[in-house]
Amino acid sequence: MIAVFEELGETSGLIIGLIMALIIMGLIGYALTNVREAVVSPIFRFIKKMVSRK
Repeated sequence: MIAVFEELGETSGLIIGLIMALIIMGLIGYALTNVREAVVSPIFRFIKKMVSRK
């Protein structure tokens, strides 16, 4: 019985680690999307303005 609990402990730790990794990856992806929206869009608008003036 103790061996079963030890196995469960190891596998649950692995599962928790995988879930945490997925959450962290999701947060990083969300942050990168926000940065892209905040930084790249104004740069593209600026470039379009400069091109349209010529």
